[in-house]
Amino acid sequence: MFGNQILGSVSYQGIRHFSSFDPTKNRENSEHFLCASDEEIEIALQSASISFDSFAQSTPQKRSLLLLQIVAELIEIQENIKHIYCKESGLSTDRFFIEFNRTINQLRLFASFLTNSYLEIQSETPENTDLSLPKLIKKRIGIGPVLVFGASNFPLAYSTIGGDTVSALAAGCPVIVKAHPFQPETSYLVGNAIQKAISKTDFHPGIFSQLFDDSYDLAKILIQDSRVKAVGFTGSFSGGNALLELINKREEPIPLFAEMGSSNPVFIFPELLKEKLDKWSTIFAKSITNDAGQFCTKPGIFFVPTNSDGREFVDLLTKKVLEEPSFTMLHPKIFNAFEAKKRERLEECSGELIEKKGDLVPCMAKQAILISSIESFLNSKSLQKEVFGPFALILYYSTKAELASAIDHLDGQLTASILLSDEEFVNNQDLIFKLSQKVGRIIKNGVPTGVRVCDNMHHGGPFPATTDSRFTAVGTDSIHRFTRSVVFQN
Repeated sequence: MFGNQILGSVSYQGIRHFSSFDPTKNRENSEHFLCASDEEIEIALQSASISFDSFAQSTPQKRSLLLLQIVAELIEIQENIKHIYCKESGLSTDRFFIEFNRTINQLRLFASFLTNSYLEIQSETPENTDLSLPKLIKKRIGIGPVLVFGASNFPLAYSTIGGDTVSALAAGCPVIVKAHPFQPETSYLVGNAIQKAISKTDFHPGIFSQLFDDSYDLAKILIQDSRVKAVGFTGSFSGGNALLELINKREEPIPLFAEMGSSNPVFIFPELLKEKLDKWSTIFAKSITNDAGQFCTKPGIFFVPTNSDGREFVDLLTKKVLEEPSFTMLHPKIFNAFEAKKRERLEECSGELIEKKGDLVPCMAKQAILISSIESFLNSKSLQKEVFGPFALILYYSTKAELASAIDHLDGQLTASILLSDEEFVNNQDLIFKLSQKVGRIIKNGVPTGVRVCDNMHHGGPFPATTDSRFTAVGTDSIHRFTRSVVFQN
């Protein structure tokens, strides 16, 4: 039995226990984890509230050193994390190293940003004695304690020490993490490393807490507590919408920065298609199927010209998607939802579903392509909803007007990809502008998977992709979600 709540030290109370699941072996893991008790929840909330004043007033340089100390602690236990990460998620060791390095690089990026680029004083307007105008100093301050929900598909980069936690700590905001029940031991190891790093500074230990629960009870308590001032969430639309409803019941509204999935449409123009058929079908087949398609930026809808080149591209893409290796999904719940949604999409349109043949081990997803027409898409609002897993919907179109109608019909998306020649790019600026109103990132002649962590990245999009398209969940600009401006007038 783990004493797993991270509350300045490890707490051993809890109200009941639960276990994680090993999808590769299709069985529960032997370790048990405790759900947080009311007393433990109160300790986390009180500690975050008490620690806020001193943490918010700390210098960016001191917060930078904290982030670098977290890096050191994580590197020290990298092998332990790797073993548990793979056991709880079913993801490969290669994927672990990619995500671990991304997590480390993200911490270092913010540490450098705090030292070299982050300005707490945004601007100053000097006084004007002739006009009797005062001096104005505009500063950024932390918004207050932040509640972060761990994400199942990124046990490191979007979870305990993911982008939400890092950017909140960088802003001087204490963080309470609600660990994801699919990866409790991974979260525990990472949370313990964060707390160990804090203990080597003079920061209050309450600037970070982590609580565990396998139900929705903990989330309801935390999100409605007046001491929580902002929420970061990565997950499904239903999950994000449920949190939004809870926030709307609060006496004091607070921002919810929720990333809730996307179908990431791909628009293929005809001119350059012929000479790029093999290349594009290969890279998009991998983008659809890699790690069982469990990425928020997986391409899920393709708009393809209904000519011979377009049909050859679809044939090649389908063939290569089926030839790609199949992967175990994160959990039976996610696997069952994937299988159900494939059937639902087929029922919603007149089309052909082509999926991998043969028997696979439990929780291993059968990748699939569903081929239909743009008419089906335009007549169904639900057809564009995300299918989380190795699946793509192919829609044939004939005219530019049909593409314009499809863009108008789209809900908000994280990304859109456009495959076209330079001439087509120039001649379709009207469509590209229209598309920019629907997405947060437009990719020219490339795949949307792989979100670069850097200053200029924008990972967000209009609702329902996220709850606030003005902000990014990736890159140094994400710090602004957890700050607000105050003007000092002298």
